[in-house]
Amino acid sequence: MAKITTKLAYDAAMERIEELLPLVCDDTPATDKNAIELDLLSSMVEEFEEEEYSINQPFGAFLDTTKG
Repeated sequence: MAKITTKLAYDAAMERIEELLPLVCDDTPATDKNAIELDLLSSMVEEFEEEEYSINQPFGAFLDTTKG
């Protein structure tokens, strides 16, 4: 699967997700092209956010980066 590696690609994916959300609901078949695209983009965005915006780092790691 492709991977989001830049903020620009992330922003584009988020914009496309916003376009897809009104087109997909709980009753939409899993085989629907919009549902598939939404699922793939959501997974890619989630992976990017976990890597780029992780808040699960130990507090000590934060302290080590603030030493000057």
